[in-house]
Amino acid sequence: MSGVACILWLIVGAACGGKAPDTPASTPASQPAASPASGEKKPRVALLSPGPISDDGWNAFGYDALKIVEKELGCEVRQQQVNDSPADREQGFRAFAQEGFDVVIGHGGEFTDQALAVARDFPGTTFVVTAGDKAAPNVVSVVFDTGQASYLAGAIAAMMSKTGRAGAIGGQNIPASARNLYAFRNGARAINPNMEVMIAFIGSWTDTAAARQQALAMIDKGADFLIHDCDAAAAGVFQAVKERNIRAFGMQKDQSHLAPDHIVGSPTSNPQGLAEIVRRILQKEQKGEVVHLGIRDNAVGFAIKKGFIPKEIEGKLNGLTLAIQKGEIDVFKEQP
Repeated sequence: MSGVACILWLIVGAACGGKAPDTPASTPASQPAASPASGEKKPRVALLSPGPISDDGWNAFGYDALKIVEKELGCEVRQQQVNDSPADREQGFRAFAQEGFDVVIGHGGEFTDQALAVARDFPGTTFVVTAGDKAAPNVVSVVFDTGQASYLAGAIAAMMSKTGRAGAIGGQNIPASARNLYAFRNGARAINPNMEVMIAFIGSWTDTAAARQQALAMIDKGADFLIHDCDAAAAGVFQAVKERNIRAFGMQKDQSHLAPDHIVGSPTSNPQGLAEIVRRILQKEQKGEVVHLGIRDNAVGFAIKKGFIPKEIEGKLNGLTLAIQKGEIDVFKEQP
């Protein structure tokens, strides 16, 4: 985390110089690490990434989780970037399963169908799909409800926008990405019912030119705040933001350093949450199911740019964050 931003796991502003709030023993962030005993064979865990782990976003988040698995669980790990095609995703799963890996993670909802197909042939391997929406006996989907933080970003946009318009740019139109962007719109409309939020998907996680073009189109229509969920392609969004001098939000990790004069904050996912799911699998504690992780689990947070948001708005965000934590706000319920 950069020195100019604070990660907010629950209360806006409380994480600076403090610690994350206590969580129930069942939550991912609170479980102890479990390394193999001396002389035991190391568990093997692999990660299939849909984009470069240098993206400072979604793929980097997955790799951070893999390094936690290596360090804290004592696993042998490997990472591979795969091309954006069903055949390449399936081949990636099969190759690692044939090598005897205990857990293979497909980092994105687009890996779902291939995980389900390959899992039937390798019952001894557990397949994990981040942002997936289906499960099987040896397939676990882990959904980080980052939309809870995107909702807060939408609220900020509505409270600070001068035009009453904002934009949200996604990569592929998969359920997890769509939920993040529509939650942003819901947060904005909860504050200002007349707030216009344009939503578009460019169909790629890596096409920076398409992302920049879409961002410029939204800015030309009056958007003075943008949020993205398009992984490595986000570089194009940030380029447009800098060109037109408007504000933006990052995604998955604190991305303020990518456009330090323009990024207000970033919804974030805690890699410790994914590492904990792997621990549960290795300890035979996790069955095949869809697992949702959010703010109350310390698995989702918000990195806020220090000095960018007025104190009175921070106070309002405190109330919204607590309401989300308590389940009083459904961030995914469409606003009228």
